[in-house]
Amino acid sequence: MKILLTGEPGIGKTTLIKKLLQKLGKKARGFWTEEIRDKNTKKRIGFKVINTEGQETVFASKYFTSKHLVGSYGVNVSRFDSVAIPILEKAIREKDVYIVIDEVGKMELFSQQFRELVREIFFNPKYKVIATIPIRDVHPLVKEIRKLPGAVLLEVNKENRDFLAEEVIKLLNANGL
Repeated sequence: MKILLTGEPGIGKTTLIKKLLQKLGKKARGFWTEEIRDKNTKKRIGFKVINTEGQETVFASKYFTSKHLVGSYGVNVSRFDSVAIPILEKAIREKDVYIVIDEVGKMELFSQQFRELVREIFFNPKYKVIATIPIRDVHPLVKEIRKLPGAVLLEVNKENRDFLAEEVIKLLNANGL
């Protein structure tokens, strides 16, 4: 089963992923991304990636120089890969785990290794996935994932974001997962 969560930026997709990770505990492997804000101005200055084993690193920043840009953020692909790739590789070797990916987005998709793993994970029916994708098709792979037969696509919004974690868990339970 593949559960895809989408929605506008800042609507609560990562918060939902973190709630699901808490509820699933040891049954889940993967990563999430978080904003980094300036302590004084409170303005967003970057993003970090954190995996379910507690490893984390800043992978996008207004202060990074990079050929990979999303808006004013430079993306350091090798930093992203150092945290995200090992946990995804571990997850595909384990049995009966949910692979959690937050998010299959523009910054993350600069990584060729990530694109290849995402393709393997999403297009192989043996893997159980909970992932966030952008509301818009920012990359051909996002478009392919959105159209994946059998995938459940849920849009996170202000009305449902507080109870959607329970609904996802019910969905998993109803499918014997």
